[in-house]
Amino acid sequence: MRVNLRCGVVWRLFAVLLPLVAVCTDAAAQPLRVPDNEDILARTIDVESPYFLDRLLAKYFSAEESLSEEEYYYLYYGYAYSELYRPLEPIAAEDRVLAVVEEIMTEPTEERMRRLIDSAMEVMERDPFSPKNLNFLAFTYGSLGDSLNQRHCFERLEGVLKTIGNSGTGRKEKSPMHVLMFSHASDYLYARGLEIKSREVVSRTTEFIYLPVKEADGNLGYYFDFSRVYMVRSDYEPPREERGWTINNLPLK
Repeated sequence: MRVNLRCGVVWRLFAVLLPLVAVCTDAAAQPLRVPDNEDILARTIDVESPYFLDRLLAKYFSAEESLSEEEYYYLYYGYAYSELYRPLEPIAAEDRVLAVVEEIMTEPTEERMRRLIDSAMEVMERDPFSPKNLNFLAFTYGSLGDSLNQRHCFERLEGVLKTIGNSGTGRKEKSPMHVLMFSHASDYLYARGLEIKSREVVSRTTEFIYLPVKEADGNLGYYFDFSRVYMVRSDYEPPREERGWTINNLPLK
């Protein structure tokens, strides 16, 4: 199976925002909270609930408010029940973000950074929790001297990473970490300073991501649960030449 090494390189070059690895390590030390879908749905669709999804989203996008860990839990996993959640549809703005990132790596001009922010904000409309995208935004705002937006984007990044890290150990198939998008799994590992060797579908809802080198305790990789990706049927149908042989829409090679 193909692995996009480009994203790992980009993470290493742009992850200058202090303790990304520490954030994930702290998350792993917290008590696990496996997402309870029935509870999450009930609370996020209830207008009277403090975890009503629209209210949480408004707070998430506000540069003047911060969310608690509890709120991030209901926001991240509750988003799976939103009409905005389209995990299998491509996000055109992501390609524009990576194109501008490559330009910035060559010459980091203010004009290019402004374009990066514009494209990254478009990505936010489709995938508001992308760790990679939040990292780009925080890096760019910081480079432009906008410390308020830099801090806010980093807080979002921290909240998303902790939520994913608290959802399972990732070390056993019965205790996977739960993510909303395929890319969130690799982003989580890159944020921990880890590399990716390959990915393997191990069940209808779970994937195992192999590390190129064993960790000190002999761990070979991490399990991630993608069940929410398949909760919503996508209207998008990729061109036949792009489909190839797949299992659960994951390419076999």
